[in-house]
Amino acid sequence: MSDAPARFDLSAESEAFGYPRSAVAADLAAIGVVGVVLVAVQFLLPAAVHDRLAFDHAAFAPATLLTAAYVHAGTDHLLSNLGGYVSLSLVTYLVCLHADHRAWFRRTFLALLAVLPVAVNLTSYAILETRFPGATPVSRGFSGVVAGFGGFLLVAVAVHLRRSYSRETVFFVGQFAVLLLLGELLWIYAARVTLLEGAAVTGGLALAVSGIVSRARGRTFGGDHYQQVGVDLLYVGLVFALLVWLIYGLFPADPVNHGRFTNVFAHGAGFVEGGVLSALALAVFRP
Repeated sequence: MSDAPARFDLSAESEAFGYPRSAVAADLAAIGVVGVVLVAVQFLLPAAVHDRLAFDHAAFAPATLLTAAYVHAGTDHLLSNLGGYVSLSLVTYLVCLHADHRAWFRRTFLALLAVLPVAVNLTSYAILETRFPGATPVSRGFSGVVAGFGGFLLVAVAVHLRRSYSRETVFFVGQFAVLLLLGELLWIYAARVTLLEGAAVTGGLALAVSGIVSRARGRTFGGDHYQQVGVDLLYVGLVFALLVWLIYGLFPADPVNHGRFTNVFAHGAGFVEGGVLSALALAVFRP
């Protein structure tokens, strides 16, 4: 038995997903701090302060375009948004780590917290003023930011897949995702889905699947490739299931429930603008 001192690879033990464990821990702590702030605002600040922080469409106060995202109408409202935020932010973070884009997540994370609430409230204000002139709702809640993380997640999955697959394959996967979510919205809000509407969505999904399959036609791959494809199919399927759950929660069939209006316009704006912000954060700061 050798008396030579045992040697350990400390660098391997101190890394997670190729990054220092301390850096990953700091990122996770930052995600958690946002949740703590939301809870603290809800339970430590008096109702009068909540009212001042909310965005009142009748009294346009620019600062409340940002602060309104961090106050909620009640505990149930807070917990609903908190659950969506934690699940989506963590999954998106893991996808970004696997794609070797930790810095991208950090930039987009800050943009979603500081820029997206303003963009969402301005968009919602413009839509409501146009469609329902004279309406004076009071907007509050983190759901627009939660929706933004959904858009970010969709872009992150595309970026991750692009590391292993062609641009065309990623396009067809994105087409499938968009049609799936639009089909879900149609199912939620259409009084009756017509044969033409159903055929259009189903046909689009079938074309997307056909496009994905066609990329491998005529090529020979090894067992490792098919194993990776199987893992990626499972991973993408789970992400799509999470996005379907998100849409179901953000877009209720009856936006007015017990006298409280769920601002589906803000949710739609949050999803789209969150995706756009994440794409810009990747393109503008690409090394």
